[in-house]
Amino acid sequence: MMLVQLIVLETILVVVAQLLLRHGALQLQTETLGVTVVVEMVKSVWIMGGLALHGASFVLYVFILTKLRLNIFYPVATGASLLLISVLSVWLLKEKINAVQIAGLVIMMVGMTMVYMQKA
Repeated sequence: MMLVQLIVLETILVVVAQLLLRHGALQLQTETLGVTVVVEMVKSVWIMGGLALHGASFVLYVFILTKLRLNIFYPVATGASLLLISVLSVWLLKEKINAVQIAGLVIMMVGMTMVYMQKA
């Protein structure tokens, strides 16, 4: 599998994991951190699904690090994840985004492109 495809797959896993975690977190019934909330998290298929996807993304992440420098991969993967999470959380979770956040996402996309293009 090509490196770009692995990066895309790792990013998709992270994004879906975050969306699952957010969906599961919104269903938690407790207000304080304690044993009760941990039990609720373990019982949540959404949260456990998010955890499993983060585990899979971790395996890919480490493998990609054997092929690509950290100072290239981390900004690109993190930026892509932030961009996709922002867009999908607005679309799927009905979260709000403002013009300043949109401008920040556009600037981030330019930065990610610049960083990745300098991978040589």
